Amino acid sequence: ESVTLEDFEKATDRIIGGLESNKIMSEEEKSIVAHHEAGHAVAGWFLEHADPLLKVTIIPRTSGALGYAQYLPKEVFLRTEEQIMHIVKMALAGRAAEEVFFGRVTTGASDDLRRVTQLVYSTIQVYGMNSRVGQLAFPKDPNEMPGDKPYSDATS
Repeated sequence: ESVTLEDFEKATDRIIGGLESNKIMSEEEKSIVAHHEAGHAVAGWFLEHADPLLKVTIIPRTSGALGYAQYLPKEVFLRTEEQIMHIVKMALAGRAAEEVFFGRVTTGASDDLRRVTQLVYSTIQVYGMNSRVGQLAFPKDPNEMPGDKPYSDATS
């Protein structure tokens, strides 16, 4: 017996998404998840600076994911604001596809929204990529109390 490429692919899926789940999804849920993941894929195809898509799956996983898009990250150490916004657009394209095809959005984009929020905050707080705030950085301090911030309400 030998290890095949299919074994590596299954192991990668298991590490990224968890074990396959026995969740029973309705046909409508399957369709929403498929359109959501297709939204990521289509947007990534047309966005110059988005990471290339490696795989899309709509197999539910024990991690809670009902599907996911796997990308092959570019080996880039510096990104421009435009490049970051392409990543943001691709991440939000799943939710946009839900709105376009079903006229409503679901909770399926929660991880996408978390990642986008973190990325957009970083462009302002860490990278100084905001014309209103200017070239200042406000990195997070793990010791600060909730509600503390190193800037005024007028700045925010």
